[in-house]
Parts: sequence; C-alpha cells; structure tokens
Amino acid sequence: MSRCRLLQVPQRKCRAHWPDSALRKAVRPAAQRAELSKHIGWHTFRHSFATLLKSNGEDVKVVQESLRHANSRITLDVYTQGLMQTKRRAQGRVVKSLLDPRGPKSAVTIVANA
Repeated sequence: MSRCRLLQVPQRKCRAHWPDSALRKAVRPAAQRAELSKHIGWHTFRHSFATLLKSNGEDVKVVQESLRHANSRITLDVYTQGLMQTKRRAQGRVVKSLLDPRGPKSAVTIVANA
C-alpha cells in the first residue's frame, strides 16, 4: 500500500512515495525530542494511527476501512494494541462483580453496565 493511501492523501497531491528525508528531517527529530528510543519508520505511523483511532472510541469497522484491510480480524490482531486503560476498566468490572456481597453478576449484566 502506498504511503499516500495509508495517510489518505488525495491522489492529485500525492507523489509516487514520500521521501525518507521527511523521516530524517522531521519525524525522527520529533521522536528524539519525545524521548522515544524505538526506530521510527512509516509503518510505525500505521500502527499508531490504528491504535489512536481505537483509543478515541472509533468502531473497529472504521479503523479497518481506514487502513483498507480485507477484514476486521487483521485490524484487531495486528494493528491495534490492547489499551491499558480499557483493560483495567474491564478487569475492575469483573473484580467488582466478584466481590459484590450479593454474589457475582452474570456476564450479560457486566457487559450491559460497561
């Protein structure tokens, strides 16, 4: 997939590819200022884009279509990381249910109250 399609740049404004000089001159220095030690490449943006969409509450189908995946399983398995805040909320609901003096709630009730 071209970088233009990945970042959804209109075709008329798109070059054949984005120059690596953009990484050297802008992106990598910004990563260093942010104290990121990981090597930053164009593919990093793809993962970040998908994870940010998901963390901002976008539907998986929206993320899938934005990345132009054939199905949402690819999006979920490869591109979006489990978000720590979401994991903690889910775990907290289970713990709260289990510690409830009236006994654990059914899974249906837990999901409904999410």
